[in-house]
Amino acid sequence: MGKRLAKASAFTVTAALAGIVATSSAGASPLPPKTSAAAVAMSAPAQAAPAPAVPTFVNGMSQPVFAPSAVNWVNEDLWVELDVDTDGDGKKDRVHTDVSRPTETNTDGLKVPVIFEDSPYYAGGPNQDNWAVDHELGVPPAMRALPAAFNGRAHTSTISTICEVASNSCANWVQRGYAVVHAESPGSGSSTGCPNSGAPIETQGATGVIEWLNGKRKAFTSRDGNVEAAPVTWHNGNTAMMGTSYNGTLPIAAASTGVEGLKAIVPISAISDWYDYYRANGAVKAPGGYQGEDLDVLTEYVYTRWDENPPNTRSICRPLIEQLKIDQDRKTGDRSAFWDARDYMKDVRAGKLKAATLIAHGGNDFNVMTKHATQLYAELKKQNIPHQFYFHQGGHGGAPPDYLLNLWFTKYLWNQDNGVQNQPKSYVVRETTACPPRQSTTTVAAPNASTTLTVADASPFRVGQTLTIPQLNTTGTVTNTTRVITNIAGNTLTLASAFATGAGQTVASGAVVNLVCGNANPTEYPEWPDVAAGDAVLKPTTGGLTRGGLTVAGATTGSETLVDDARQPAATLMNAATDDSRLLYVTPPLTKDIRISGTPKIKIKAAFSKAKANLTAILVSLPATGNGSILTRGWIDPENRNSDYVTDPITPGTFYDYSFELMGKDAVVAAGRRIGLMVLSSDNEFSIRPAPGTEVSVDLAGTAFSLPVVGGAKAFANATGGDLDQEDGTVGGSVPATLALTLGTPASFGAFTPGVAKEYTATTEATVTSTAGNATLTVADPSTTATGHLVNGAFSLPQPLQGLGTVKTWSAPTSSEKVNVTFKQAIGDKDALRTGSYSKTLTFTLSTTQP
Repeated sequence: MGKRLAKASAFTVTAALAGIVATSSAGASPLPPKTSAAAVAMSAPAQAAPAPAVPTFVNGMSQPVFAPSAVNWVNEDLWVELDVDTDGDGKKDRVHTDVSRPTETNTDGLKVPVIFEDSPYYAGGPNQDNWAVDHELGVPPAMRALPAAFNGRAHTSTISTICEVASNSCANWVQRGYAVVHAESPGSGSSTGCPNSGAPIETQGATGVIEWLNGKRKAFTSRDGNVEAAPVTWHNGNTAMMGTSYNGTLPIAAASTGVEGLKAIVPISAISDWYDYYRANGAVKAPGGYQGEDLDVLTEYVYTRWDENPPNTRSICRPLIEQLKIDQDRKTGDRSAFWDARDYMKDVRAGKLKAATLIAHGGNDFNVMTKHATQLYAELKKQNIPHQFYFHQGGHGGAPPDYLLNLWFTKYLWNQDNGVQNQPKSYVVRETTACPPRQSTTTVAAPNASTTLTVADASPFRVGQTLTIPQLNTTGTVTNTTRVITNIAGNTLTLASAFATGAGQTVASGAVVNLVCGNANPTEYPEWPDVAAGDAVLKPTTGGLTRGGLTVAGATTGSETLVDDARQPAATLMNAATDDSRLLYVTPPLTKDIRISGTPKIKIKAAFSKAKANLTAILVSLPATGNGSILTRGWIDPENRNSDYVTDPITPGTFYDYSFELMGKDAVVAAGRRIGLMVLSSDNEFSIRPAPGTEVSVDLAGTAFSLPVVGGAKAFANATGGDLDQEDGTVGGSVPATLALTLGTPASFGAFTPGVAKEYTATTEATVTSTAGNATLTVADPSTTATGHLVNGAFSLPQPLQGLGTVKTWSAPTSSEKVNVTFKQAIGDKDALRTGSYSKTLTFTLSTTQP
C-alpha cells in the first residue's frame, strides 16, 4: 500500500498479537584560585584599583580588554569525574583539567564563554615500533615490539598554554573575555582511566568536561581525593572546542554526541572517521609519514599516565591495547563494529551534531587526508548547520586566520549578531600564481609613522586581513611592509600599528596597496566545492607504460598491464619516462589555468594475476620538463569492491569494476602543465607492500576519471586545446511521496505453560517502503485497558509485553525492506493464567518528519 506524504505524516497498520495458554502444565576541598598581584611598597601613596574590564566588541569581534598575563587571572587545577571505570581499579575515571579565566569572573560576577582544548598529547609519548608492512596481503605479522621504558610526565597544574591561533597563545582569548580550559584525555598525563583512541570513552572525557562546566557533573581538587571543586558559577553556558590533528578530532567526537552547551567547534586537520584514517575502502593504509602505524600504536603512544607502579611497566591498560591489536584487523581491512564505534560521521548523519563548525584543513595533508574535512563539510551543508571551510595549500595543521576565529566565537559564544553566518562559506588560500587581484590605490599621501590610509575603494578589503603597503624611502626606492586592518570607515583603513616609520618614509598618493594571497588572506568563495564546478569525465588512451593520453573525447579499446613493485615510491614512478610498475595517462599541455574544486572519482575495470592485491589511483601535475607533483590519491582493496564491510574474493584473471574516490582537492593547475592519472597496485608510502610481481591489467574502455573542474567539462576541453559544445539538459522522472507498510504472518508466542518461569518470543515481518528523508517504524498498544499487556477476556497477563516502541529508524529512503519485529513475553512461575487465548491488537506506524 502507498500513501501521499504530508508534514509529520504517518502510515498505520493494525495487527493482532496472540499467545495460547495450554490446558495442562509440565514440570515444573576545593583548591583556591591561584591568583597574584603586584606588591605595593608601604610608603607608596594609595592608588585606586583599576576599573574592572567588561566584554567589548568592535566590528563584530571581541577585543583584548582583560588582563594579558596569567598572574592576573583565576587559574584552577581539578579533576572531572566520569561515569566509567576503564582501568578496573574500582573508582570512576577522572580527567585532569585546568582553567584560566579573567579575574572579573570572581570579583564582578562576570559570566564568560569557554574555549576548550582536549588532548591525549600533552604528556608526550614513548618511542615505539610500528607494524611491519613488507609482507603478503592478508598475512600480517602476529607481533610488534613493545615500546621502551617510559616514565609519565610529573603532574603539572598548567596542562598547556597553547591555543590554536596564529600566535599559539591562549592569552589572546583570555584577554578577549573568554575562559580557556585544557584537559588530558583518559589514560594520559595526570588523568586516570585507560586510553582508547577514537572510542566512546575518549569522547566521554571531552563531553564530561563540558557537562561539568554546565553544572551536570562533579569535579574534585585532587586525582584521588573526595574534596569537590567549587561549582562553576562563572560560565555563560556556551563552550567551543578547537585544536589541531588529534586535538581537532576530539571536538568532532564531542559535537557528534549532541552534548548540551557545545555551541561551536573548530577542527583543524581533524579525523571525522577513524576507519578512513587507518583504512581506505578495505585496504590497510597508513597515515602519510607513519607507515605501519595503526590504532593500537597510537593508543599506546598516548598511554602516558604517570602513576604506573612499578615505573615503566605500563601494565594497567595492557589488556585493552592487546585486544585492540586483534579487533583492528590488519588481515582483511574490513570495516566492522569496532570501527563503527569510532565513526563520528554516522552520528553526524543522524543529526546529532548541532555546533556551528569552522573547518580548517590543508590541501596537501597526507597525514589526516582531506576526505575527513570534505565529508564532514558536505554533511554540515546538507543539514544547514552553520559552517565555514578554510582550505589552505599547506600540509598538516594550519589554523584559520585570527579574524575568522574571532568572528566565529563572538557570534556563537558571546551571541553577538556580527553577521558571520551571512559571509562567504569558503576561504581557500590561493596559489601565488593564481592569486586574484584585491587592491586599491591611495588617494592621499600618508605621512611618516601613520596608522591610516585613504584609498579609492575599500571594498576589496576586510577587517582582520593583512594589507601590503609600499613604503617610499628617501632614496626613491620602495620597501613593502604589512599591517593588519583593524577598522574600515568609508574608504579609510586603520592599521594595527604605524607604518612608514623609517626616517623620511611615506606612502605616496596613487600607491597600490593590496592583499597578497597566503594563509592570512584566503580567497573568499560562496561555497565549497565551488558552485561553478562540474565533472570533466576523462578517458585514458593507450601508452600508459610511457605516457598515454587523457581526454574528454573518449577511450581506445583494449587493456594495458602493469607489474606491481611496492619498493618504488609513487613520485619515482610518476617522474620515470617509462616504467612497467605504473600506468600514466596525461592531458595535452593546458592552454589555460584549470581550477580543481571538489572530490575526484575513478571508475576502473581491472583484473589481477593473484587473488589478493592493492589498487591505487593518483592525480598528478606534470611540467613541460622536470619533476611533477602529486595532487591527491585514493586506494581500494579489490576484495572490498562491493562494501567496506565485506571481503568478496577475486578470481585471478577476471575483470571487475571498481569505483572509489580520491581525496578532496582545491588547486589551480597552471597553463603549460599537464594533468595526469597514474594507476599503481601498491603505494610504497601508504599501503601494505607485498613482494613484487602481481600483474594488474586495466581495461581502457571500462575506465573513466571524473575531475571536478570550475567550468565543468567545457572549460576543461577548452584548456586542453580542444572544444566541447556542451549545453546542460535534463532527463528524469518523478517519485510520488510514498510511505508503505505491509505486515506478514501475525506474531504468535505459541502455548504458555503455567507454573514455569520462561520468556517467550514471537516475531512478525514488516515490509517498508519510504521515499521520505527520514522514517520511523513504531509499535504501540492503542487500548485503554490493560495497556501494554496481553488479555484473555477480562483477564490480563501480569507482566507487560516487551517490544513496543521504536522498531527502526531510517535517515534515507528505503524500498521493500524486510524488517523483523520481535516481541517478548515473560511468564513467572507464580503468574495466574486463564485457559484460552491471550492477545492484543497493536498499531504499527510508519511516520516521517521530512516528507
